[in-house]
Amino acid sequence: MTIDSEGHPVIVLAWCEGGAPDGVAVYHEEEPSGASAADASVGSPASSDISSSAVEVNDARFNAPPLDGKSASFRIDEPSDGWTVEPKPFVMVPGIEYRAFGSTRDHAYSTDSVSFASDDIAKLKPGMVLIQQYDEKKDDSVDVLISQEEFDRRGQDPSQCA
Repeated sequence: MTIDSEGHPVIVLAWCEGGAPDGVAVYHEEEPSGASAADASVGSPASSDISSSAVEVNDARFNAPPLDGKSASFRIDEPSDGWTVEPKPFVMVPGIEYRAFGSTRDHAYSTDSVSFASDDIAKLKPGMVLIQQYDEKKDDSVDVLISQEEFDRRGQDPSQCA
């Protein structure tokens, strides 16, 4: 996830040879009570913790035009250049933590996912990409900002391709 020069949210994708996605799924988790997983994780009165009853809510599917190369990007608030969104338009709701990942409809390939919320978008700068990576000390994934070039390199690293 990044922003363009005007501050619009942009999903960025990088993939290995032969793994071009044909779309991007955006979803969030919520408890059956309607509380988002983000609310539950910060001790909201709606739920004391996230349980196995949390369900995925599909927020949007961004359909890609035919992609060549090993990377792509598009604005999530106003996709263009052949990208389309269902349902239209996708509007981020403050307080919801979304997850996005690129994939093929037959599930043969997928990219790593990224978690983001409107607060995260507000902190980004053009040219910097938000990712999550595992932190051994915390034994958890943490937000990390890297350059677009580093993102592309990591996304196309043969040692990471399955």
